[in-house]
Amino acid sequence: MRPASELKDLNVSLIISDVDDTITSKGRLLPEALSALYEAERKGYRTILLSGGSAGWCEVYLRQWPVYMVIAESGAVLLYKDEEGQIRYQQNPVITGEDLNKRDELLRMIGEEHLSSDQYARLYDIAVDLSKVTGEELEDIKEMATRMGARYAQSSIHLNVWFGDYSKSKGLLAFMELCGIDRPTLLDQSIYLGDAPNDDEMFALIPASVGMKSVEERKDEFSHLPAFMTSGYGGTGFAEAIRALKDIF
Repeated sequence: MRPASELKDLNVSLIISDVDDTITSKGRLLPEALSALYEAERKGYRTILLSGGSAGWCEVYLRQWPVYMVIAESGAVLLYKDEEGQIRYQQNPVITGEDLNKRDELLRMIGEEHLSSDQYARLYDIAVDLSKVTGEELEDIKEMATRMGARYAQSSIHLNVWFGDYSKSKGLLAFMELCGIDRPTLLDQSIYLGDAPNDDEMFALIPASVGMKSVEERKDEFSHLPAFMTSGYGGTGFAEAIRALKDIF
């Protein structure tokens, strides 16, 4: 993995980024990370967020941060602003009514005491708060989800569980046209920033992928490692990567 400082050698126009512990740091948005988002905008980049976070949280990002679009709940829903500046939601077309019924059933089985505090703001997935479960309970939930035909991915803070054939990378590919991205731009002119095992498939998809320092410490948990690595964690690493990018304008 090459140091993030070498991002200065790339010709890219699009930034795609995870949020939790990539832009944020232990749940907080540091001033340097917010400044980096504005720096990316000033330099001429479009930023698309690709998060396991709830649709509710991701609407806040779209309202308050200088970002172009947000894909929430691990590829389930796209949030964007229309020509009048109104926020719109676009559901991933692979999600069915049956998927949502199964989600509701599993949600009851897992129990409220194990859920993320923002579960009420989620439209399509289930977020298990890793701080609220033991290792044994987590494995039991994974086994239950698998038995019911669900998919799951683990971030630094949540186990995200859903029904339907989508994921972060598949969600991005499904929404590419609405995001105004063609395949050459995605593969040749974008970077992806992430921090956790649920970013693994994005590290595989995007050649110029960037891992936060935490990836290096957990590299045995990944099947695909990023091409570049920051020396900082979370928002500090994100700011480091954005500073290294050259100005487009």
